[in-house]
Amino acid sequence: MSYSMYVWRFVDEEPAPMDESAIRDTLGPVTVGGMPPTGLPESWDLEAEDGGGSEVYGDALGLTFHRFSPGRILDHVAALVRRTGAGVMPLDCPMIITSEADRGHLPESLRAEALVVAPGALTGRTIQLVISPQPEPRRRPALPPFPYHPSPVATGSVTASDEPCVCCGQENGWVYTGPVHAADAPDGGICPYCIALGKAAQRYDATFADGIEGDVPEDVVTKILRRTPGFVARQSPTWLTHCGDGAEFLGRAGAKELDEYPDAVDHLRRQWPHDGFDDYLGSLDKDDQPTAYLFRCRVCATHLAYADLTRRAPRDAPHPPPRSNSVNNGL
Repeated sequence: MSYSMYVWRFVDEEPAPMDESAIRDTLGPVTVGGMPPTGLPESWDLEAEDGGGSEVYGDALGLTFHRFSPGRILDHVAALVRRTGAGVMPLDCPMIITSEADRGHLPESLRAEALVVAPGALTGRTIQLVISPQPEPRRRPALPPFPYHPSPVATGSVTASDEPCVCCGQENGWVYTGPVHAADAPDGGICPYCIALGKAAQRYDATFADGIEGDVPEDVVTKILRRTPGFVARQSPTWLTHCGDGAEFLGRAGAKELDEYPDAVDHLRRQWPHDGFDDYLGSLDKDDQPTAYLFRCRVCATHLAYADLTRRAPRDAPHPPPRSNSVNNGL
């Protein structure tokens, strides 16, 4: 940074000396070449633990930090202010003081805009935020509940967006990123609210998963295929069922993640019709191919999974058969 920052202590609107020993204690450890045996240099350079630096000018009546870096240098400045009861003022910014009682000692031109920060909260990060305020994160509305996909943001099927929905035209703060199965489906941009309410399915005659494996009531089929965010899969995404209901989709999983779900591993093992399952299991990767798709029964909490069976089968073993009992109901 090419601008300056000032550290002053005021009493009755006039500069008052800071404790010189406090200056030496806080800035001495990062002074290039070290402090002289007594007194303060007329000017000197600082180099902090993270490599950041600053030029320093002045004396106990006031110090100027020029060309200072963000990071640990500001931590040392904050420590100096806490030790001396001074205030710090970056150029063109309000002065930061550590007590409301100090406001009355400031020159009138600085008094009204001064910021009071308790000593325990005054850090280098605090100073940096005064210099470069960070915008407040946007408060996004709560997502509609999805019983069969309870955490679509965590699974990557829904992400934050400030663009209007292509279906309803409203800017709702979120957008669906999974597949849309329809002849005239948009490339993307559907909001999760239009999925939850069935508007997107009705408008585009769309489903958001290819099919459901197992027998479940028709209303469950509708909720999963037409009112639940789907997920991206290398092969056709299929929704698993258990105990006569659709299961909750929990996300992608690799061998490491599946260590926590032995019941899901057993479910995968039953789908593997030849030798070499342990090698295949070890090849599963949450962020690559092949991967597994993890579910949990909404009734008994059993974990289920299926995987991308894309690794070449052993030469003397048959390829895995296609997945059976998949319901593509054409809703």
